[in-house]
Amino acid sequence: MASVCASVAVGDPCGLLLGNAGSRRWHQRASASDSSYGVPFGISLRPCTRPCSGPLPSLRSSSDKNVKRSTFFRGGGQEFAEEHRQSKRWIRPVVARTDNGSDTQKEGDDRGEHQSPEAREPEGKGQEQAGFVWKSNWYPVIPVQDLDESVPHPFEVFLDARERPREREQKQSVLLLFVELILGRKVVIWFDREFAQWRTFTDVCPHRLAPLSEGRIDENGCLQCCYHAWSFKGDGSCTRIPQARPDGPEIRAVSNTRATSFPTTIAQGILFIWPDEHGFELAEKTPPPITPQHDGPEWETVVTFRDVDYGWDTGMENLLDPSHVPVAHHMVNGGSLGKRDDAQPLSIEIKEFSQQGFNGPWGRVGGPPQFLEFEAPTRTTYVFSIGGQAMGTTTTYVTPTAPGGSRVLISNGRKAFAMKAMTSGPKWWQISPRWWDHQKMLNLLDGDESLLHGQERLLRESTNGQIEKWNQAFFMPCAADRFVSAFRQWLNRHGGKNVQWADGVDPSLPPLIKNKELLLDRYESHTKHCKVCSKALQNFRIARQALYILAAVLVGVAPLLQVWSHRIPLVVAAGISAFLAWRLGDWIQMFYYKGYDHARIP
Repeated sequence: MASVCASVAVGDPCGLLLGNAGSRRWHQRASASDSSYGVPFGISLRPCTRPCSGPLPSLRSSSDKNVKRSTFFRGGGQEFAEEHRQSKRWIRPVVARTDNGSDTQKEGDDRGEHQSPEAREPEGKGQEQAGFVWKSNWYPVIPVQDLDESVPHPFEVFLDARERPREREQKQSVLLLFVELILGRKVVIWFDREFAQWRTFTDVCPHRLAPLSEGRIDENGCLQCCYHAWSFKGDGSCTRIPQARPDGPEIRAVSNTRATSFPTTIAQGILFIWPDEHGFELAEKTPPPITPQHDGPEWETVVTFRDVDYGWDTGMENLLDPSHVPVAHHMVNGGSLGKRDDAQPLSIEIKEFSQQGFNGPWGRVGGPPQFLEFEAPTRTTYVFSIGGQAMGTTTTYVTPTAPGGSRVLISNGRKAFAMKAMTSGPKWWQISPRWWDHQKMLNLLDGDESLLHGQERLLRESTNGQIEKWNQAFFMPCAADRFVSAFRQWLNRHGGKNVQWADGVDPSLPPLIKNKELLLDRYESHTKHCKVCSKALQNFRIARQALYILAAVLVGVAPLLQVWSHRIPLVVAAGISAFLAWRLGDWIQMFYYKGYDHARIP
């Protein structure tokens, strides 16, 4: 037995399975044959009872309309769905039907073993395709912990005119409200003090169509338009029209005027929006797409987010591709996500598939399986198990905001006792600041941004804008791409071939962004929307200014001392203060732009 050092994130695509380690590593006693990509060293999982190395089966969905919202992964390994085997399933096993009526797996063509005839000619016509209604779903927006109820600041996504990161450093926040795009609809999110709830309105005043996001929260806790001071309660009803005479007939307009509101809820610390103003009843009956384990008291989570310049389908495809992690995220966070040399064959099996999504085991060929679930339209969860018990999860949401744009939220969960038992080193790093966790996740997303931004445009060019013909453009001969193939088939069969954008939204992509400093900008995509990172940035600025002032004071005082030997310590201290202030500039820059160049990282 040899002592082997394994990266935490080798089995954790987002790098936080066992804690806030970043580039930290943990040690297990294991044989060399136990080392694997996708599974931590020395961890024994119950093997999958079904073969994972064959071709992807044809995907056939359930016709049951009374399906249940997924609650998979309460356990780990083969026990992940035991609860659903005892009750009514929401997804049926994946099989292909042969001419003689038997169930089997189908062979692929020469473009890739997983691209079955069904993949080449997707089912998508009729009732199944029309059954999925995009606006009748919960969409995650932001961790509530990162929202500041008292400090005014803007929250807009995918502005056409972007500023260079350094030019924004001295700008101050001016708005009280949070603006977001959901399926191409611009909404404003604000905190209703009367009921202590977050509310979501269409970002337009019914009076003269001024954006409500330019307004404020008035003294009564209502949302007030900045144009003519009309005020609205949390339910959308108008409470005040200053221009209406209290004894005149126009005062009746107050009771007849409403802002358009949307269902809003909070689950597992994340704010979700239901982008259908007529969907309050259905939204109340529908639970948001959450990770079941994260509700347990023994679990702790770290959630962060970023606005990215690639579309929902491109983002989901990327998340459902575990094989890209060691390559696209080579040496990120000190190599905790792996390196290019770690790329190797994977076994992937699509186990269950329906309109609600799909799931299945994956792992290195011959190694113990991990498990993945895609719950349409936003959630992908990786479950990492030890001894058949789930010890860590990585849940990633992709919310479609506009064509060519999405918001990505990453929620890493792990059991506290497992983190303490399986990590080495001092305990202080296990409780590192949240802003540092956020920066590590931004490092991760930097590796994908440029390549995905270009990839989705090349796909549309290759298919003349018909992305449902993905299988004519992609060449995927390896089993490692099976989740990608399954996702594209799901989109063709059930998702209407693409996101159903709000009326009037141009589905074409915006122009290619060639400037990487704009593409990988962190301030617009995260920092200014995040309370904890904004506060950290402010503190670093204050610290840098204080150090420069201290250095100047020390230099000014030193000549006043008559004894030369007393001057030296002051001059040295001034130099150290100036150096630290200079170094803090790099930390401040981290909140604006860091960059990642695949070609220059050995």
